[in-house]
Amino acid sequence: MWFALLLRKLLLLPWKALKAAGRGIRACARALRTSAGRLAVQCAVTALAVAAALAAGYYLVPSAGPAWSFGTEPEPTPEERPLVLTPEDAPAPGLPVETDEAADGGASPSDAATSPIGEAVNDIDTWARGLAHLGIPERALVAYGRAELVSGVQNPGCNLSWTTLAGIGATETSHGTTGGNRITADGTTLTPIVGPEYNEQGPMQFLETTWEVWAADGNGDGVEDPHNIDDATVAAANYLCTGGRDLTDPADWYDAVHSYNPVDVYVQKVYTRADDYGQKSTAAA
Repeated sequence: MWFALLLRKLLLLPWKALKAAGRGIRACARALRTSAGRLAVQCAVTALAVAAALAAGYYLVPSAGPAWSFGTEPEPTPEERPLVLTPEDAPAPGLPVETDEAADGGASPSDAATSPIGEAVNDIDTWARGLAHLGIPERALVAYGRAELVSGVQNPGCNLSWTTLAGIGATETSHGTTGGNRITADGTTLTPIVGPEYNEQGPMQFLETTWEVWAADGNGDGVEDPHNIDDATVAAANYLCTGGRDLTDPADWYDAVHSYNPVDVYVQKVYTRADDYGQKSTAAA
């Protein structure tokens, strides 16, 4: 008799389990119809989707994960240092874009109609005021124009343009205005501009050892001062023209600017800015 009762209870167990499961499903359904239930489902689905995507990415492209996911610590990113690229890393030689005159064998855009020499400008101050739209401080622009004229006498055949000097001045110290500085009427910077790493001096940022070799008295006051933009631009012109370079030759122009600062990004910046100044000044002529 007891055996029959036991057998009956055993046979009823699946039915009771099924009824319990049904009650659980109905309870879950009621819970899911609430706001909290719907939010829980959304969170769960999102978590599963993210986990699946991460797993797929790990197995498909395992190297794309962070270093710690492969058991190694990430290396700190080294601080970028200037003046470290080698000549083979530099961009192809180039000059500001050629005009029709240059294509016919004449002057390059750096010697275009807006050049102090090209226009036979007798009054540099008037010339500089006429190019105020370039955004170059007038006193700096006067120095660039004057340095071109001086270089035409001191370095015949070099054909240095003020646009190249302006491109360098813009790249080095924003024409002597970096850090809130400015160029005073006598051509010196309001406060000395000294580079943070190599002690570069003045608006054209000469190294002290380089200035010792190329120092110039651009304003004729008997003093060679790297912090005076007249002196610094004439010295830069002499430096760029050394070795008999002709800066209307793209290769010579490249070599000159690259020697000033052998970094490919630097050369490209000077090129872009010189080109921009040349084109805008030509358009205004």
